[in-house]
Amino acid sequence: DDWRVGEKCLAPFVENGKLHEGTISSIAKDKNGKSFAVVSFLGSEERKILITKLCRVKTSTGPWTSLVFDDRDLEKPYFPDRNLPTPAVAFKLSDNGDFIPYTINRYLRDYQREGAQFLYGHYANKRGCILGDDMGLGKTIQVISFLAAVLHKKGTREDIQNNMPEFLRRTVKKESKLAPLSVLYNWKDELDTWGYFKVSVLHGSKKDDDLSRVKQGKCEVALTTYEILRLYLDEFNSVEWSAVIVDEAHRIKNPKAQITQTMKSLKCSVRIGLTGTILQNNMKELWCVMDWAVPGLLGSRVHFKKKFSDPVEHGQRHTATKRELATGRKAMMKLARKMSGWFLRRTKALISDQLPKKEDRMVYCSLTEFQKAVYQAVLQTEDVNLVLRAGEPCSCNSGRKRKNCCYK
Repeated sequence: DDWRVGEKCLAPFVENGKLHEGTISSIAKDKNGKSFAVVSFLGSEERKILITKLCRVKTSTGPWTSLVFDDRDLEKPYFPDRNLPTPAVAFKLSDNGDFIPYTINRYLRDYQREGAQFLYGHYANKRGCILGDDMGLGKTIQVISFLAAVLHKKGTREDIQNNMPEFLRRTVKKESKLAPLSVLYNWKDELDTWGYFKVSVLHGSKKDDDLSRVKQGKCEVALTTYEILRLYLDEFNSVEWSAVIVDEAHRIKNPKAQITQTMKSLKCSVRIGLTGTILQNNMKELWCVMDWAVPGLLGSRVHFKKKFSDPVEHGQRHTATKRELATGRKAMMKLARKMSGWFLRRTKALISDQLPKKEDRMVYCSLTEFQKAVYQAVLQTEDVNLVLRAGEPCSCNSGRKRKNCCYK
């Protein structure tokens, strides 16, 4: 039979001979030329089984099956031109059966799995957290991996069948995702690329209809903006959210700002923030973001200022004494320890061994004829002429340069 890596199969257990569904993670031949497959069961246990012992997984019957669905074409995500960094096996997140589906896990790097596990651990324990990775390290895919696990996605035909409309279906878990308008539809595109999620975008002229769908339990992920949330806060609070995930969480940096007060008024079980720049101007912004995600973790604003903010900022002054420097370093280390379990940040330097090698390409672009004409016209202006001749001797014969004499 023509088997391939990542394909589902039915394989026998030696203990009882019963067939169990698994996923082929690799295929090889032994010294006698017999083909074996390493089969992963439920993303945890792996066994080496003869190819001839494997059976095909029977597809659902129905007149629409052969016309619409093809298992090999329906996996999400599927990037045929991309090399797989890891085998096509699921990644176990807990003992209760939650795992990142193999369709997503095969494209993840180790630090991204660690990030998804970080989010899942806090969600499972009903605690908030902040994922603060550098820009470009894939915070979006880490969140999608986490969502796929808690929503029990498989990335296969089964998700499509589960997503079919049922007027009496009630979705137990609902996740709300807040993002600035500039990236709102990017989240929609990414969710559609990486899996089969029932998504509602609460923005624009149809937001009322979509909000009604959310209330009826007909969607799993709701996407909206800070501004829409502020205007419809009461409507959002009428829904029982399992989690609220906020992109660019550094916008919640001013405790007196309306956006911060709105975010703190939103009722939800778990608050998760995403930001690559949690600290932009001063330490007080760090307190505000963390106090939204994990209320009380860093104490009151006055307590934080006295114990952390003031000592650190005083120690960073160029006039700081040795005592202030030591006190500031001690306060920073204490703050880092206090946040370590709730704030995860990786920089490109820390995980350079997991990233693909950087490629630099130099592309020279010639000016168009119109651009050349504009460039020449600018060069001939009086202002540019003054700059170009600034170093010449002044025409008044003073012996000084033009820029220091009559042409200042």
